[in-house]
Amino acid sequence: MARPFTSLPSGAKDHLEAMAAHGMLSESKAASALGMPIDQFKRVISDHKPSKQIWENALSIEKDELLGKLWSLAEGGDRQAATTLLAVRHGLTEKQPSGGGGGVTVNFTLPAALDAEAYMKTVQATAKALPDGGANE
Repeated sequence: MARPFTSLPSGAKDHLEAMAAHGMLSESKAASALGMPIDQFKRVISDHKPSKQIWENALSIEKDELLGKLWSLAEGGDRQAATTLLAVRHGLTEKQPSGGGGGVTVNFTLPAALDAEAYMKTVQATAKALPDGGANE
């Protein structure tokens, strides 16, 4: 039985970046292309910092490629591509055009209910003398 992988094999960086540039990047395809079992590939990119960085760089390349293709579609008049770009890049959607929850929230806090006697004490009018001694008009 072969020794388990502790890092990505040599040449993995170039290979993964090429796969990403051509839209073929996935964990299973990457593991297969590098001659690694998928469970070991996942463990290596999780535990080995330099390998994790190589994987994240490849994912960034793939993301840039896909965004570029989406941008080309949007420029060509594809409404769905434009909508997706707005949602992905700027947090805008048709459901929430203000941009991701930045709206106003109003909360009303009401006091607890009073019993009838306590309520009557708050609403009863009391006679008060005016400072000038005159009557209320």
